[in-house]
This record gives sequence, C-alpha cells and structure tokens, in this order.
Amino acid sequence: LEGLVRQSFMKDLKIQTIHNGIDLSQFHPIYNDSLYDKYGVHGKKIILGVALPWSGYKGLPDFHKMRSMLNDDFAIMMVGLSEQQISDLPQGIVGITRTDSIRELAEIYTMSDILVNTTYCDNYPTVNLEAIACGTPVITYNTGGSPEAVDENTGLIVEQGKLDDLVAA
Repeated sequence: LEGLVRQSFMKDLKIQTIHNGIDLSQFHPIYNDSLYDKYGVHGKKIILGVALPWSGYKGLPDFHKMRSMLNDDFAIMMVGLSEQQISDLPQGIVGITRTDSIRELAEIYTMSDILVNTTYCDNYPTVNLEAIACGTPVITYNTGGSPEAVDENTGLIVEQGKLDDLVAA
C-alpha cells in the first residue's frame, strides 16, 4: 500500500507504514503432542493452511491440487474451513473449523512443519506472522504484502499458482 501511495497525488506527504502486529505472549511455540493423535497425523510431515473464510481467493483449490501432488509422507491440515468444505476435502487433508482458542491455534502452528499461504489477494496476512512466531516457516505466494514478513530465515516465496514450485519449495 505504501508503494501505491508514493505513486499517488499524496507522494510528497510524509508516509509511514505501520505493519500489523500479533500478540507474542499468545503466539509462540507451544508443544502439545496429543494433537498428532487427535488429528491422525503422527509420523507425517505437516503442511498447514489457515484462513477465514477459505475461498478461491485464499487458494482453496490449490490445496486440493497440492494434495494430489504429494506422497503419503505428508499430511495437510487446514484451519478455518466450513463444515461443507470439510465434507468436500480429498483424503489426506484434515479439515478443522474455526477455533476460538488462540492457544490451540498456536499449538497447531507449532506442530506443523510449514505454513503454506496460497492467497491470491491479501495485504499483510497475520497468519504468516503467527506461524513465524510459533517457529513455523512460511511458504507464500508473491501476493500483495504476503511476502513482506518472509525472508531467507523465515521461509520461501513462490509465484501465484505455480503449484510445481510450491510443492518443490
């Protein structure tokens, strides 16, 4: 957004970006080994997706396609799905409705090997920040402000819709 303002009629005004933040007293590594059994992902490499609501703009179809490109060593967990979306999931994707527990969400981030953010439209998603705060690296599409929190220490950036690159990452 800052870049757009700098190109507008307001370009000569003082412009300061204040990024969204998260509560680090809530989002930090919290280990809960019982979740592996609860979600049936023990011994799997866990790919996490978090959005609310899930839609094409958030890359829901990309998760379906990605599942078919991965072997059984991987489990995909998706948080924020509706009951209908969960019933439509292919095998190998664990669907979780919205959780009202920040602690449970932090535990899910912590247990995951990677957060994949397949957003096609976002300005500065807090899910990337939350995952990184819980020690989980991020693979995100190069969409809007989504890559701003991701660097060589926190994850990887791939071009939108490039599923082969996403799976390789």
